[in-house]
Formats: sequence, structure tokens, C-alpha cells
Amino acid sequence: MRLMHTLLSLVLAYGLGAAGAAHAANAPYPLWTVEAQALAQTQQKIMAADPAIVPAYQALQERAAKALVAPLRSVVHKTLTPPSGSKNDYMSMGPYWWPNPNTPNGLPYIQRDGQRNPESHGGALDADNLQAMAGDSLDLALMYRFTQEPRYAEKAAAVIRAWFLAPATRMNPHLRYAQSIPGIVDGRGLGIIDTRDLWKVIDAAALIHPALSAAEMQALRDWFAQYAQWLSTSANGKDEAAAKNNHGMFFDVQLALYWAYTGETARARQLVFDAQTKRFAAQFDKRGWMPLELARTKPYHYHTFTLEAVTRLALYGQRLQALVPAGQGLAASDARCRAPAQDIGCPLDLWHLEIDGKSLQSVLQRVAEVVVQPSGWTFATSLEPTPYLPPAIYPLALASPAYPPEMLGKALALLRKETPDSIHWLLWTTP
Repeated sequence: MRLMHTLLSLVLAYGLGAAGAAHAANAPYPLWTVEAQALAQTQQKIMAADPAIVPAYQALQERAAKALVAPLRSVVHKTLTPPSGSKNDYMSMGPYWWPNPNTPNGLPYIQRDGQRNPESHGGALDADNLQAMAGDSLDLALMYRFTQEPRYAEKAAAVIRAWFLAPATRMNPHLRYAQSIPGIVDGRGLGIIDTRDLWKVIDAAALIHPALSAAEMQALRDWFAQYAQWLSTSANGKDEAAAKNNHGMFFDVQLALYWAYTGETARARQLVFDAQTKRFAAQFDKRGWMPLELARTKPYHYHTFTLEAVTRLALYGQRLQALVPAGQGLAASDARCRAPAQDIGCPLDLWHLEIDGKSLQSVLQRVAEVVVQPSGWTFATSLEPTPYLPPAIYPLALASPAYPPEMLGKALALLRKETPDSIHWLLWTTP
């Protein structure tokens, strides 16, 4: 009975289909990334013990059970201290940098692309704890949504308070010391990619409200507003905004979300509009590949990784488009919508955008083709002799509602068979 009540609540609160998407976008605490309709469908499948969803739900239950008893995480728990002297400042190290074998003290570190230095992980720094915190918040929030058991919401709220809100333990809203390189630099714009998964916190907070009070929800928005301000004005932020590969994509998708979440919707729309030429036309080719990622030591990995950002950016464009009042937008054919840097109500359909024969759709199709026929991958490297396929679940599952089922359906069916316990089967509507 409790599960049935939860399902009804989801339908009433968020609706279904396009109308539901518009309603959710205008709700006080909307979901920006997780698909509300998919959660309602997942709930139905859980109630029916649908074999297609059982492994993913069981995995979620296990992670949430661990998160319930895990200690709260905070930036102040790291053993190293940032150059500022404040442990409230986030600090991480570039993962592909290693001690220099030609100097007595190992400085300055040298780069080995694709080879992760174990020093960049663990409790000495913040990167692992940040990722774990974001994952815990969403796992707990999802379990609350599916069960309505207060313990999950209460722990998720405590996780978020410890990292973002409590004065003694909160992270200061900047990344000055992210992805430092010993002997070279205290922090880099490249480190902004560390916060790529904070979307989980934003949606987790929406799912557990009112376990976080209205004042706390506003304080969380204030934190992200301050972080967005730092991203858009700091030297590190400007460096990352200028990045041409996956780093530029992840910068844009983060800033678009944070602006949308904090009410700066005009700035978010402008950023997504500009991405059509700044990112899509510049980073895709007519074959459906991303040349800058093909040049990496793990090119298939970096295609699926970059697509996490690209598909979310398209999703945020869709969400932002739902906020435009009827009759106030321009048609895609309007000449004003073909010029960059002047969004004046133009459609934000990045799913079906095509510029000079380049499109997101073609990139998704190429990645899906590799899933269906891995032997067709012709860009093998010594560090990636064969493509590792499970990371393709995230972008293909997120993108699937935007296209006909047959476009990505075969690849998704194969991925579900290989990795049935992925959380992504719970979050988005898949064939």
C-alpha cells in the first residue's frame, strides 16, 4: 500500500510525458537530470518484481544500506592541507601525474596520460570523498522515493548538510586547488571536472524535501549560486571554459545546470545555445566521432565519458525549453537562431541539431554500433586494446527517450544483459 501511494504521489507531483516535463520544470524543487517519468515506471516495475529491474534495484538497496551506516563525509577530513591553510577548501591532484624519476625529490611531477597515479586517490585528498558523497546522496534519495522510509531521507539530508551547509564542515564554493600538480601548480582549471557529478546532489535534495527544510534548500541553492559565480569569473573557470575536449563539455554542462537550478535561466539558455557552435560543431566530425577524444590513449572510454556531458547538456536544453511560455519562442527556421551568442527564444533541441553534417545523433549511433559490434572498433591503443562497453549505458540510456526506440534499442538491450545492475536502468526511460 505504501508503494502504491508513492507511485500515485509521483504521478500527481510530476505528471507524465511532455506536460509532466513542463510541470516538473516549474515545480518548487524540480528534478533537473533524473527523469521523473522513469521513476514512476521504475516504481511500477519494482511493485511487479519485473526481472528487468530487479538487479539494478537490488544493487541500489545494497548501496543505500551501506550509505545509511557510513560516516558523514567532508572536505575537512582529508589529511593534507591546501595552500590556503583551510581544510574547507577542496583539494585534489591530477590523476595522470607521477613523481619524476630523474630528480631526487620526484619534483616536478611528469605526465603519463591514461595511467592513474594512486596518490590521487584516498583520504589524503577530496576527490574520492566528493564522488562517494554525491553517489550516497542520490542512492539514499532514490530509496526514499521508492519506499517512503524516512531513514533514507534523513541520512541523505545529513550527507548534504555535512558537505555543503554545516559551517564547520562545508566545502567552500570554489576549486582553486583542484587537480594540483606537485612541483608545478597548486590547482588548475582542468580540476573543475571533479564536480561533474554534483547533479546527483541537486536531484537528491529535490527527492528528499522536506527532510531538508525550505531554509536549507535555499542555502544549498545559494552554495551553487556562489560556485557558479566562481566558475564564470575565476581564472581557473575561464581556462576550463576555453578547453576544447571533454573538459569544455563538462564545464558547460555544469554551469548550465547550476544557473538553471539557481534561477539564472536566461544565462543557462544562452550557454546551451552557444554550445551548438562552440562545442557541437567544433568537437564532432561528420563521421560521428570526436577527434580530440580519438587522440587520447583510451578513445572509446573518452567518447562515452564525454557523452555523459553532451547528453546532459541536451537534456538541460530540453528542460529550459519547457520554461519558455507558449507563443514566445522563435521557430528554428528563424535566421536569428542561426547566429551564435544571441539566444532570444530560439529552440534548444540539441538532440536533433545538425550543423555542417555534424550531430549528436550521429555520435550516439557510432558509440551504439560499437556496443553491437565491438570488432568494428578500429581505434585500438595499447592502453585500450578493446572497448570497455558498460560506460556507454549512461549516455545511451539518458538519450534514448529523445529518439525512436530502434535507434539505440539493440545496444541498450545488449548492455542491460551484460550489466543488469546499473543504476541508470532506474533513472531514464529505456526501450
